[in-house]
Amino acid sequence: MEEHIRRFCGDCHAVPRPESFPRDRWAEEVRVGYQQYVRSGRDDLSPPPIAEVVAYYRQRAPEKLEFHLPQDSQQKLPISFRQEDVDWKGRPRVAPAVSGLAYHRLPDSDQPWLIISDMVTGTITALDMKSRESRVLARLQFPCRIEPCDLERTGRVGFVVAELGSFFAMDHRDGKVVWLRPEEKGPQFRVIPLAENLGRVADVRVADFDGDGDLDVLAAEFGHYRTGGILLLENESTKEGAIRFVPHRLDQRPGTIHVPVTDLNTDGRPDFVALISNEWEVVEWFVNLGNNRFLCRPIWRAPDLTFGSSGLELVDLDGDGDTDILFTNGDSFDNLYANPSHGVQWLENRNADSPEGFHYHRLLDWPGAYRAVTGDLDGDGDLDIVASAWLPKSVRPQELQQMEIPSLIILEQEPGPTFSCHIVDRSWPQFPVILLADLDGDGDLDIVAGRHCGLDGGNADVTAPLRVYWNEMKSLAESPRQR
Repeated sequence: MEEHIRRFCGDCHAVPRPESFPRDRWAEEVRVGYQQYVRSGRDDLSPPPIAEVVAYYRQRAPEKLEFHLPQDSQQKLPISFRQEDVDWKGRPRVAPAVSGLAYHRLPDSDQPWLIISDMVTGTITALDMKSRESRVLARLQFPCRIEPCDLERTGRVGFVVAELGSFFAMDHRDGKVVWLRPEEKGPQFRVIPLAENLGRVADVRVADFDGDGDLDVLAAEFGHYRTGGILLLENESTKEGAIRFVPHRLDQRPGTIHVPVTDLNTDGRPDFVALISNEWEVVEWFVNLGNNRFLCRPIWRAPDLTFGSSGLELVDLDGDGDTDILFTNGDSFDNLYANPSHGVQWLENRNADSPEGFHYHRLLDWPGAYRAVTGDLDGDGDLDIVASAWLPKSVRPQELQQMEIPSLIILEQEPGPTFSCHIVDRSWPQFPVILLADLDGDGDLDIVAGRHCGLDGGNADVTAPLRVYWNEMKSLAESPRQR
């Protein structure tokens, strides 16, 4: 039976491990797996009897899952934060579903604004964090990630937006890549679709991939079951102003979450790294070969398809001059079930061109770990990690709902490098997106967490879309007591 399961289930993805779910859950999980096989349209495999597969997993699964929660370091964080829930006038009184954050100047402004996408209201909103003035830049359907860019190289920055096309994961052709093109005068933006009739688009990045001097757009089409992939939109717009982007399909698999751009092999051409979830759960390097051709090189693969990949960041974490990979896994919205494998990890770049180029470090066990970003929060010259979590209030197994699962954590970097865990916020995990920026101009990095409770009626009473953690390092250092 074990060999039969390996041949059937392992033909498309990693074979599920019995310890991924408790014993009483396996009948449902096996049923869903068989449904997905039927939905795929394939008929070339020989499914084993479903009752025998259920018995196989139940016999080997634990009665209960054992979860490990982050623990506060005994060493105190050398800085402090002041929390503030932030809302603004004119926003509808609905539970927020923040899906993207950026911090950038608007064309008519001499200071940066916080740019916020919300899937419930369908808006892209700019917020001045000092005056709390807000502007709705565009109204879309279900906007996700926001990429500031000067797409025409005119000196006026606009925004490329990933449009999901639906609140929930499903197969459709309503996804888009949208450009908010700045008008020649004033703060207005014109909504211009760069690609339409796509699956759910979760991420967009901008770079000159073909080396012709203009900016192309890379899109992660998450999709669902039958839609999805990675799309390169080649910029062939004319000098006369005719806007034209030619699509090139680079990958056909659904489930791509993030596609950050980097020149990983330092050959002068921008590559990108893709985090692909669903049944693949892989980190892959797409090497730019020129002429819109890319070679896909696997970097790391999760041991189980229930890994729940959720976010990826490229950064030189250890300060040795190359690009490392920081990524999280904590997505439980596909089956509302958390997994003990959820957490934060670092792939250390030891030699990207070698077969064993990245060394895996497990940094933290954490149910619902969703996003991790880096910055020097304490001013000691190295990069610290800020990570957030997001879980449905109805998450299973049910005992998780009685646990104190933190929503925001700082991993303070120390020599080695090693990382000390500091729990900043113990409220229920509700932050799928975070951003670091000096919002008050005092010289240190503040933290912005975007709240998403639109999928969860249990959090409907929470209306503030943002929680800001004001870094008080500079103000404390300059106080009379400190002087």
